[in-house]
Amino acid sequence: MAGRGSMNTPGTRVAVVMLTLNQREVTLRALMSLMPQVEAGMQVVLWDNGSTDGTVAAVAARFPEVIAHQHPVNLGVASGRNAGARLALERFQPEYLLFLDNDLVLRPGFVAALLQPLEADPTVGQTQAKLLYLDEPGRINDGGGCRIHFWLGRTDPVGFKELDRGQCEQVAPCISCGGAMMVRARLFAELGGFDAIFDPFGPEDLDFSLRLQQRGFRALYIPRAVALHAVNHTGGASGYTAAYASSKARHWLRFLRRHGTPLQKAGFYAIGAPLIAMRLVFRELLRGNPGAITGSVRGMLESIRRTK
Repeated sequence: MAGRGSMNTPGTRVAVVMLTLNQREVTLRALMSLMPQVEAGMQVVLWDNGSTDGTVAAVAARFPEVIAHQHPVNLGVASGRNAGARLALERFQPEYLLFLDNDLVLRPGFVAALLQPLEADPTVGQTQAKLLYLDEPGRINDGGGCRIHFWLGRTDPVGFKELDRGQCEQVAPCISCGGAMMVRARLFAELGGFDAIFDPFGPEDLDFSLRLQQRGFRALYIPRAVALHAVNHTGGASGYTAAYASSKARHWLRFLRRHGTPLQKAGFYAIGAPLIAMRLVFRELLRGNPGAITGSVRGMLESIRRTK
């Protein structure tokens, strides 16, 4: 099912790609904040990863100008984003792709702020927004892309959970997260999009940003592009299932092998991995969630076997 605008529309400057799965009201809220910023030369593609809650029908009724495509199954994050991007590239031949998570509320000027550096400087390949918490807009969710601690086996957004005191207001190089970023469409295609090896969820966005920079392009954090992110930042065990733990462990080892230096890899296996294992066992046993422990071990073993 698709909205209006199914004919090819060359000459598009920006095509927005939004991924969703069973979050009808959240998605409608995100589109309500986006659509006032959609100008001539912009198109919006919603890729539905198998929703059963009527998301596509609701979007088509409220925003008929949006190309809303419902896929029968969940492709995962990387493959879902790639599929939405392919649809946008085939129909609109845009100069730029804007990837947005569906749980964002954009502040005015968001799209223009991400676009300006790309149009001004051909060495910039990707721009990243500033994210604040929707339920606590004075606190930072992402204030400059991601820091990668290879030897600890973890990643943290810059400024994560800090009170916003203006410390993240400078344009700066970054390793961009995928939920609020704009990229040159041709470059995205040349890089093959997000690597589906990281499905159903994994650091496909960080991998993409690092590969983009290895091609000689810059990724910039643009603090004038601000969005509010509707995420639970209090923590909890409900989402840490065996499947999630397995995927997280498997994908981290793949990411480490691809992007870590020999010293970082040695540090992870000598220091980081034992610390992670002890913390995981202690935390998940206290939570009564032993499946996460077995899932994590299974993911690591699968990743190791696939390299032999």
